[in-house]
Amino acid sequence: MDQVWTDMDTGLQEASRLVNAAMTGIKGSMGELTAYLAKVTGKGIRTQVLLCAAMDEEGRVPEDSAKAAAAIELLHMATLIHDDVIDDADFRRGHPTLHKKFGNKGAVLCGDYLLSLSILTLTGMETENNKIIGAYSQYSPKLAKALAAVCQGEFDQHLHNGNIDLPIFTYLRIIAGKTAALFYFAAFLGGMIGGEDEANVLALGRYGRQLGMVFQIVDDCKDYEWSESKAQKPVGNDPKNGVITLPLILALGKNPSLRKQVQEVIKDKSVVASLLTAVRSSNGSGMARDLARRFERKAVGALVGVHVRKRDALLSLLHSVL
Repeated sequence: MDQVWTDMDTGLQEASRLVNAAMTGIKGSMGELTAYLAKVTGKGIRTQVLLCAAMDEEGRVPEDSAKAAAAIELLHMATLIHDDVIDDADFRRGHPTLHKKFGNKGAVLCGDYLLSLSILTLTGMETENNKIIGAYSQYSPKLAKALAAVCQGEFDQHLHNGNIDLPIFTYLRIIAGKTAALFYFAAFLGGMIGGEDEANVLALGRYGRQLGMVFQIVDDCKDYEWSESKAQKPVGNDPKNGVITLPLILALGKNPSLRKQVQEVIKDKSVVASLLTAVRSSNGSGMARDLARRFERKAVGALVGVHVRKRDALLSLLHSVL
């Protein structure tokens, strides 16, 4: 059966509809948890990555890409639930986190459920479009590797919790797993579904990985730059929880006297405001964003071989993130 193509806006709407239907259509006690999550979904940046990577020269996307994007979003939501439990976060996008409302056990099980639902959504594509069977079977190990990388990245972050001497290289390795791996898979899968040749599918995956690095670095900067009203969650959570990110690493390199403040914040979260001010004064976020621009240039370079319409869409997404 040939691919059916639709415009980008329709693809985005369909992906959003599928996610919402999956979250609100679950029966039984688990449905209460997923319905709550459906109210606090994000902007769907990974959905946009996949759909842009699947785009043809007329700006259309295959209908199959909407289902794949929905699966990626469900997978991402599962990782966020587990992250919030590990970090004991109180809020996510301005709302109480799932484990604060339903308890740790319920949240972890809900995350596992969404992970299963994501894989089921992806593998279900094989029975609906025979053209995807061979390709998806060939590349399905990429999903397993991406999931393993996400888990390894999160575990490495846990191992280095409170490590004030965390090297930049180790930080980059952590975010390459916990964040960039899923961006890689989204772009890779989008290119595959969109019918790109092997070289461009791999190039799109490289773009996704670099975009993921930019995304996480910028997100880590926001913890030092944004107000709570803008972030819709408490700011300074990273240092309060002993999570050492790039702005702090670079600020420490410029001003080693900050070590004592970091140690105080880890012991007493109430004194975080002075540390945030000190990191801003040391230009920690500015230096981190400079490094993010190096990954931006790598992402741009990966798109040399794709057609102009797709390249422009992916570049626009990259620049909006940065």
